[in-house]
Amino acid sequence: MSDSHRRQDAAPVLRPDLRALNAPRLATLRAQPAFSQAMAQWAADLVGRYDGNRLLNRLLNDRERAMFALMALYLHLTPDESGAGLTAGRIIALCGETQLCSRGRAKAMLVLMRWAGYIEPAPAGRADRRQRPLVPTAAFFSSQVERWRSIYEAVALLDPIGTMALERLEDQAFRIHVVRGIIDRFRAGERLLDHAPALALFAARDCGLMVLLALALSRAPDDPFPPQGVLTVPVAALGRRFHVSRAHVLKLLRDAETAGLLERPDRASGGLRLQPPLRQGLTDFFAAVFVLFADTARDACAAISAAPRP
Repeated sequence: MSDSHRRQDAAPVLRPDLRALNAPRLATLRAQPAFSQAMAQWAADLVGRYDGNRLLNRLLNDRERAMFALMALYLHLTPDESGAGLTAGRIIALCGETQLCSRGRAKAMLVLMRWAGYIEPAPAGRADRRQRPLVPTAAFFSSQVERWRSIYEAVALLDPIGTMALERLEDQAFRIHVVRGIIDRFRAGERLLDHAPALALFAARDCGLMVLLALALSRAPDDPFPPQGVLTVPVAALGRRFHVSRAHVLKLLRDAETAGLLERPDRASGGLRLQPPLRQGLTDFFAAVFVLFADTARDACAAISAAPRP
């Protein structure tokens, strides 16, 4: 194991302004004819995973939930000097270092993941038992791989590396490089929402991004994604889908309207329209996700090719 990964508990060195650095690449990706289709395809898969799933929709907001899962895999695949991989102490420290979530939320998330069958105590003899090491289960690995598959299927519409990644998803070495690449970038200061500040209001609320994506996916068949037309999804229905209250969804939408992100052209019908800053935020966010996964797949393929053969 390389020294860089042995020292993963050390504080990261922040990179320069990644938002400015990546802006030209994101613009090139957004200009591709298939970009709207790629966004809609991944959005539909993402919403489908959370729709009606009470477990996935509780405890952490959308950004925290996704990164916490990746951090758990990262720590499992990157043991420290004592040989400990995923432990409560290490993931709490990593959440604190990156300001992902509080100590209490991190501990609660571990409890929830154990209850769901996603992590379990490490078998006897693995690392120092006093640290109470945990390991991801086969079900957890499978759920993460399927999430990556849906992203790379969308990336494949835009970049050949997506097809290459799909062909290598069952390769454990490829998975290791991808998850390390994503978390190393996160620890170095890269934040996807930095590319799409208009989404911050939604990402900070329980199921906020899922509500926004479900709303956008309710567009008319001839309306591109993100939609420009009026959307008419009952507020109560959105709440039921993601196990949040009607009041929670209504406040979210009202706050977005106050911020100039949504418009209600006809209050009597309850219709909503995404305003240009919000549509731009969605396209920037999807472009940033696709670039991140394309880059980590490309780096993973290069690292595997360069590795000495036994």
